[in-house]
Amino acid sequence: MYLLDSIQSVMENLEKDLIRQIQSHVPVAVEIGAHILQSGGKRIRPQMAVISARMGGYDGTNVIKLSGAIEAIHTASLLHDDVIDDADTRRGLPAANTVWPNEMCIIAGDFLIARALSSLVSIGNMRILQIVCKAAERLSEGELFQMKNIGNVDLTEKDYHQIVVDKTAVLMEVACRGGAILGNLTSEQEEALAQFGYNLGIAFQMTDDVIDYKSEKAVMGKTPGNDLREGKLTLPLIFALKDATLDEKNKMTSMLQERQSSDGDLEWVCEFLMKKGGIEKALEVSSRYLRTATEQLDIFPDSEEKRALQKLADKILRRTY
Repeated sequence: MYLLDSIQSVMENLEKDLIRQIQSHVPVAVEIGAHILQSGGKRIRPQMAVISARMGGYDGTNVIKLSGAIEAIHTASLLHDDVIDDADTRRGLPAANTVWPNEMCIIAGDFLIARALSSLVSIGNMRILQIVCKAAERLSEGELFQMKNIGNVDLTEKDYHQIVVDKTAVLMEVACRGGAILGNLTSEQEEALAQFGYNLGIAFQMTDDVIDYKSEKAVMGKTPGNDLREGKLTLPLIFALKDATLDEKNKMTSMLQERQSSDGDLEWVCEFLMKKGGIEKALEVSSRYLRTATEQLDIFPDSEEKRALQKLADKILRRTY
């Protein structure tokens, strides 16, 4: 379901553009790209770009190029993440790396990024090209920083925040800012939309990290506790460990570093999080970022587009997968 029913035709054209972007004279590039693109996804980032552009009255074809490029970069990052994490599923379907060799999946992700950049060049707006390229840089930096800290039980809130910003928030920020640029909004309005996307992205990832310990596989489309099995310390555990005993901390260290947790281990961690208030505290922080995001929209008059963005924030607050 789209955030705004009136953009359905634009989103349908986006899907066609994404299929166009994965075309290649090398069949396996098309096969891998189609596999992950057709596995679903809410297309949140493209919708944010389209709606932001419409806030300024823009409805031209360049917004499809912008949205498609951002979604292609996001999709490439998912391909790379699944290889790094040795994932089995993606949105309830077999992850691409279970169908094709890791090396092919990595190169296919690189191919998607290259195609995305080519599409951005065709827009003819240097500023849009610059901000999306910078976001792609930040994505890579965020992944490297997270990989460096796999199994690190002493990861700080500040470090976690940096990972969330680089891996999630910057791409949502650039979707809104790019749309605002196409819509020729004022600098104040552009910054407000960019900050909406930035804060919403942080809240989105924090909520996702909570869901990883709360939802069932049938709801999520992936196995709960993935972060634990991948050795990733996220905000709920960071809060819980602040009040942990030495034995509890040692047990968490062992699970994170060995990256081999059983169902019994996951159950213990979930009980540990509830006992220490890690889930509740993480959701409180997420809610604060959501409030900050929605406050950015106050400078805009009431409109269908503004209500759609507000609805998105509400959905993130209430999401279960």
